Amino acid sequence: MSDLGLNDTYGSAFIGLVVSAILYGVTVLQTFLYFRNYPRDRLAIKIMVLALWLLDTCHLVLCTIAIYWYLVTNFSHKDALMQLTWSMELQTDCNGLIGLIVECFFAHRVLILSKNKYLTAVIVLLACIHFGLGILFTVKSFEFASMMMFQQLIWVTGAGIGSAAAADILIAGSLVYYLSKTRTGFQRTDSLITLLIIYSVTTGVLTSILDLIIIATFSTMPNNYIWLAFFWVAGKCYVNSLLAALNGRVSLREKAAPIQGSFLQFSPLGNDISRRSGNLFPTPFAVSIQRDTLYTTDYPEPSASSAISKLTQKELLRTV
Repeated sequence: MSDLGLNDTYGSAFIGLVVSAILYGVTVLQTFLYFRNYPRDRLAIKIMVLALWLLDTCHLVLCTIAIYWYLVTNFSHKDALMQLTWSMELQTDCNGLIGLIVECFFAHRVLILSKNKYLTAVIVLLACIHFGLGILFTVKSFEFASMMMFQQLIWVTGAGIGSAAAADILIAGSLVYYLSKTRTGFQRTDSLITLLIIYSVTTGVLTSILDLIIIATFSTMPNNYIWLAFFWVAGKCYVNSLLAALNGRVSLREKAAPIQGSFLQFSPLGNDISRRSGNLFPTPFAVSIQRDTLYTTDYPEPSASSAISKLTQKELLRTV
């Protein structure tokens, strides 16, 4: 294998491993912050976060084992560089399962906000296609004797990663659309909605762009590992996007807190900020507007001449 071939294959994979390790450090930090700041979250959410951390850890371990096997154990065996090893093949499924969990989590957000079961079903179906074709990719990889046979799986990668990109775009687009419809004309509420829209777009666009790059590089260069570097990074971005959504609830809740003396209240379902003995106990963030007619002013001591506004009956967002 030529030097150029090494740069395109294991050079690219090594760079992908380094970037993945850096992002894994962010994952560990975010996981720690989550369990420290949200001890009162539902058990299901805690299990999901723990499962994602374990899957992300397992993925990094498998990638490290693969690179070590190629670049250290078989340093002087050029023929081994063309072979496929078990750790290189199994790492695909870790990323696939991570993508499935994260996309289903955001699909749940879309369901809460839109109440559209068909839209949610489409997103979940696309996520399942992504995961299913990822398993097929792994099964076929065990049948191959060389990485040169990856070109036979272009359609599998294109359809699988393409489904993930479609799901991400659909999630971001849906959240932006339904959040935009909930604008009320109140500066505090609309500022919060704008911030939620920015979060949604940033999350969806980043993962979608990475997915499209993976499709393009694998379709045009299936016999090198440039696509693999982006694939490893994409998995870490999925995990961190979900953790960022969970950990960002405190700052969002602070922005949503009503002015003292105002009748505008958020989280009527009991998800407000609770204080006990002066300590903050974060709970899942929720922004809702009462279904009953609600009147509010923007001042601590409203006078009889204050302008009275009527809020529309609709729920803005409940994250988890």
